[in-house]
Amino acid sequence: MSPYLSDADLASTTLLASKRRESTTVADAMADNVARLFADFAAARAAGRSDLMDLIRDHAYAIDPQLLAELDGFDYPAAA
Repeated sequence: MSPYLSDADLASTTLLASKRRESTTVADAMADNVARLFADFAAARAAGRSDLMDLIRDHAYAIDPQLLAELDGFDYPAAA
């Protein structure tokens, strides 16, 4: 399965999957991947799974080290 376009991999026909891949830009795929990363991080945090949070942080660092700062600030009130 593609890590970015899993819905294309699960499409009911090859035609639907190829259309999904043709219409998706690299930026769109990356944004979807980062959004999924944050959703997984939120679920791990809500479940108190610090081991899973650490794995997600490692993966985020591999994608873009700047994502670690965003995860560190995740779900904290913004400074005024």
